[in-house]
Amino acid sequence: MNHCDAEISEIIVCLTADYAERLDDAVHQLESAGMTIASTDDDNSVVQGEIDTRKLAHLHKLPCVSYIRTVFTYLADYPPGDPRDLDGPDAESPAA
Repeated sequence: MNHCDAEISEIIVCLTADYAERLDDAVHQLESAGMTIASTDDDNSVVQGEIDTRKLAHLHKLPCVSYIRTVFTYLADYPPGDPRDLDGPDAESPAA
């Protein structure tokens, strides 16, 4: 049975020149918008992480964002009991 609790995009965010010396402020904005940060590169003003694909449009509107590159997108099926699990446990298959 196919399940899909979320579509997740792994992304690289290039920051605007205004945030070249304000990486912490940019990271705070990105996290507040729903991005999970994996790494930051202060020398190149780049932040890498992942976000629910539905939130990408909002991320583009942040003042710290110059460009977003989507590296990889995948469907996530979280296990029963995980608060992100939207579809619940698998239904029992009928006895043969």
